[in-house]
Amino acid sequence: MTIPVSPQRVSSVTKSARRIQGAMALFCAFALACGPAQALDATAQAYHERSFILAANAKCGLFDASVEQALGAAALQTRGVLLRAGHETAQVGAVASRAMGQGRAVSCGDPVLQETSGRILHAFSRWSRAARLEFPASNMSWRVDRFSGSKTGWRMVQDSGVGTASVRFGLAGVSPEETRPTVVVSFRGKSRPYAARLVMRDVDLLPRPHAVNAGQAQMPPFSGRKAIFAARQMDAPETLLGEGKRRGEAWEFPQEAMMRLTQLDPREPFWIEFLFRDDSVARVPFEAGDAGAAKAFLGLGAV
Repeated sequence: MTIPVSPQRVSSVTKSARRIQGAMALFCAFALACGPAQALDATAQAYHERSFILAANAKCGLFDASVEQALGAAALQTRGVLLRAGHETAQVGAVASRAMGQGRAVSCGDPVLQETSGRILHAFSRWSRAARLEFPASNMSWRVDRFSGSKTGWRMVQDSGVGTASVRFGLAGVSPEETRPTVVVSFRGKSRPYAARLVMRDVDLLPRPHAVNAGQAQMPPFSGRKAIFAARQMDAPETLLGEGKRRGEAWEFPQEAMMRLTQLDPREPFWIEFLFRDDSVARVPFEAGDAGAAKAFLGLGAV
């Protein structure tokens, strides 16, 4: 049996498909003009599609909260990839704004939207159930673990070091829902720091990253930095120590610390500084990377 389809219906579907395909073409043209085309093409298309479908979801209620949050985390991650590839913040933001405008304008009954949302629902329903993911940046990465346990463990962590000391920073807790910003360090010898602080760009004073060059930003001058001191120090649980380490110190920060880190540009550095009584400072470099995406993924809760 053949179901007749009116010419008007065919025309409507065709125009709808052309609108979305045209939007994709605009984004791809942007990517080709601004950076290494072959490497960015897939990421550029994914960023456009995720920005578009997030806006359409806000209008039409296409997904449940877990899929929406997973999609938001993935959109943040693709944005970070584009920025680290050398694209300007304003350019990437303009493309996202255009895609979101198209998402807000599309009809909720649009057949192409329904097909796209079904495909995304299938992909991100599986992604949202992942227990562990790594969010790589330029030289470091955030590792996320959504398991719960009876002991404190790293739920989101990045590794660095200073001298011979290994240093880990991230969110530690017994579950994804109960975490605290924490740094763990294993210094050799008897000298121990009396304080630890997290240093980053002050987003309230400087709305844009400082001195971006070749996809990397620099720490701003002293007057543009924000320092947050650790509120508590203790012996580090074995579950938080680096590989091969038997002991170390843990310093806990206020929740504000991670909130501010997620507001940084993914190309930016931040530091953990340990202060010693002889007035020396041990500075440990870290990368903001996709902290926002990693924290959003962790926010999906325990698996």
